[in-house]
Amino acid sequence: MRHLGRSEFVDLVESAPTLPADRLRHVESCEWCRDRAETLRTIRSIASADTTPEPSPLFWNHFSARVAEQLRGEPAPVPARRWLAVSFATWSAAGTLAVLLIATAVLMTTVHAPGPHARTEVSAASDLTAADPVDDPDNDEAWAVVRAAAADLGWEDADEAGITAHPGDVENEALQLNAAERGELARLLDEDLKRNGA
Repeated sequence: MRHLGRSEFVDLVESAPTLPADRLRHVESCEWCRDRAETLRTIRSIASADTTPEPSPLFWNHFSARVAEQLRGEPAPVPARRWLAVSFATWSAAGTLAVLLIATAVLMTTVHAPGPHARTEVSAASDLTAADPVDDPDNDEAWAVVRAAAADLGWEDADEAGITAHPGDVENEALQLNAAERGELARLLDEDLKRNGA
């Protein structure tokens, strides 16, 4: 048979139990229900023996007034600053992230930025004699050496040799030309366009 429920225990420990006879027989035969009923009877008798007097009806009104008066005398709490309430781990994570972003930005700008370009001796000499016409590249000895070295050089070989162009190299070099060099560059480009039928 099943144990007594909560409401059945309440009925059992009352001064005049109202449980059916079969449930009373269960309590007599079941050690667990019997122990539980004895514990509840002991608690009930201790609570009944308490002789503390009830406070007067005015007690709660006076008590409420005293508490309200005490609270009015207290200084208003100062709200904590929100940024101080943030944990050290949050601040350190934010600082680490900021350092990583700055380092990445610096790295990206320095790795992909074109290197400084040195002016060749030919262009430096032509700066000194800007009024002189630029020599014909076909008759220039320096260009003859470059053409001879690059005659059998393919794109893959140039890349392996480290001969590569960076973005903006052509524009940077064109900006460093003097007036005579720019005129010669325009003439060469015009001849090349005419030769290719453009």
